[in-house]
Amino acid sequence: MSKSLCYLFGGLLLMFAGISSQEIRVAHAFAPDQCDQEEDSKETEGEKRLSRFMREKLTSSQQVLEGLMVEDYDLMQKGAKRMIEMSNATEWQVIEGPIFARQSEEFRSSAKEVIKFAKAKNLDGASLSYLHLTMTCIACHKKVNKVVISQR
Repeated sequence: MSKSLCYLFGGLLLMFAGISSQEIRVAHAFAPDQCDQEEDSKETEGEKRLSRFMREKLTSSQQVLEGLMVEDYDLMQKGAKRMIEMSNATEWQVIEGPIFARQSEEFRSSAKEVIKFAKAKNLDGASLSYLHLTMTCIACHKKVNKVVISQR
């Protein structure tokens, strides 16, 4: 992988670390058992289902990242295809409206780009598409979290 792509991934990881405690609970993804014990009593059944669904999406995203790291183009495609499938599921529709619909379409488009570049065995193209895909996730989580907080 080129040095510039390594810097991009490193920057993305730092960005995740900077917003994790406020926005997306990255710790939950890395230590779900510890977080589950604290959150079980607070979450409704619907919130638990959504949390499991989003963790599955994160697992698919990690498949793409693993594929990028080891140049496994089939694994990249598998993870991206699963993310597209999930984006069409009922559980995905957290908020209705044109902004969320546009965000979802951008997500699917980025995942399709990952697949396209993986099929072409273009690591740089797949890497940049994955970065864009990840940025759409972050942007959506920020918007959804604002809406959820305002509804409480």
